[in-house]
Amino acid sequence: MSSIPSPVLSAPQREWRDVVRSPSGQWIAWGALVIGCMASRLATTITYIEDPDSLRFALSVADSYDVAALQPHFPGYPVFWAAVKLLSLPTGSFSTSFSVVGGLATAGLVWGLLRLWEMPLRSVEGATLAGVVTLNPLLWLLGNRYMPDLLGTAGAVAALALLVRALPLSHRERMNEPAALAGIMLTGLLAGLRLSYLPLVFVPTLLVLWHSRHPGQLVAAGLASVAVWLVPMVLDTGLWTLIDVAWAQTTGHFTDFGGTVQTESDLGRRVAGTLQGLWADGLGGWWPGRHPLTGVVGASVLGLGGLGAWRLGRGGAWRRPRVWLVILCALVYGGWMFFFQNVVHKSRHVLPLLALLLPLLALGASFLWRHRSGVFQGALCGAAAAYAAVTLVLVTQHLEPTAIAQAKQFVEARAAQPGPTRVASVPLVNTYLRTQEVDTQFLSIEDSADVHRLRRAETGRTLVVGTYASLLRRSPSHTRTFYHNPHVNRMWPKVTVYVYEH
Repeated sequence: MSSIPSPVLSAPQREWRDVVRSPSGQWIAWGALVIGCMASRLATTITYIEDPDSLRFALSVADSYDVAALQPHFPGYPVFWAAVKLLSLPTGSFSTSFSVVGGLATAGLVWGLLRLWEMPLRSVEGATLAGVVTLNPLLWLLGNRYMPDLLGTAGAVAALALLVRALPLSHRERMNEPAALAGIMLTGLLAGLRLSYLPLVFVPTLLVLWHSRHPGQLVAAGLASVAVWLVPMVLDTGLWTLIDVAWAQTTGHFTDFGGTVQTESDLGRRVAGTLQGLWADGLGGWWPGRHPLTGVVGASVLGLGGLGAWRLGRGGAWRRPRVWLVILCALVYGGWMFFFQNVVHKSRHVLPLLALLLPLLALGASFLWRHRSGVFQGALCGAAAAYAAVTLVLVTQHLEPTAIAQAKQFVEARAAQPGPTRVASVPLVNTYLRTQEVDTQFLSIEDSADVHRLRRAETGRTLVVGTYASLLRRSPSHTRTFYHNPHVNRMWPKVTVYVYEH
């Protein structure tokens, strides 16, 4: 990064600069960031179950941790569960504890990115990066979700930063063994936090082991950090039960319900889903059907990102091996994500790539700000306001129930009315409703015997949840359709309930 001449400062400005640069100023800056992240996430805490994935994690904290019962599903995410559970004990609220963890994860992600690019928080670049991360729409939404993705991203980026910075730049340098040790141990914890993010740190882990003078010690430290979460999980679940569950969920993920290239083989849809996840959901850019303000955000993102990439090139960063190593890590994870994750229906899988793109926006924005041009700074403030506005609209919409949560309330109200009530849907929806104690009979549309029972029913009412209007071969008494913004949560943004009165 090229040096920039320092402006002439007045006496009060110099005094403030000295305070900011002091060790106490560093603690003040980080304290303000952590408090701001936690306060903002607590203010937007959600108190409903927005989808089946969130349900599993909520049950694991509010009820009991049971991998065999898919609370949560394998690989169990024990590190994430332990963090949320620990915080739920003093708060007495699992929804609050998820938001607290989300706030801490946001601050942790800022730390990892600053460490990766050697930016101090007490700089224009560092402060801008903190703002870009804190106000990012997808990161904020996932900070309130009952899911481990944001904390996993923070852990993956922090591990990447430690491992990359531990490597020597030349044959004459020695590796930073303490940083390598910390990176390896964090990688072991990452496996129990968000297993699918491990490909991001695969290459630097191998390089660190190759360059280390004590590779055996690093391997032992990594195994010890895995044992910290794996041994309690084996003791809790049982070895053979855990093996059975692991086999069933792993084979199911790759061959049945995981949304991998084997089950969603249309590469065009996979490309579109990845682009929508990064561009629209991740960066707040325009997509068909979105508000024109997202066009302003998209144009700003392209301009600032391009300016940030140019600034890196002008500073010679593109000739540095560490930069290309980070790019290689992103490509490895991107390939794994594209082929073996559900990029068509779930944008949260792009989080590690999104996190690595945000520093470019910060570098571009800080470059404009340092020019001290009223035009540039005004345009930058306008772009920041648009970016923040898009995020705040989304997180406000997130406070309202998703389409499936609204449908659950509707089914619950119908089931409370006199007379028998039956609900017919796919097993995943039935499980979502049944687990939340909706008191009715559930029938699967994938079971021919259940479908036969539905068609023979002569009394009460039947509620068909989903686009299966022809199931009963007659017109419904009435229909209710529920919606939510798909950029809040791409899963089931439209849910229709068909009501049949007998």
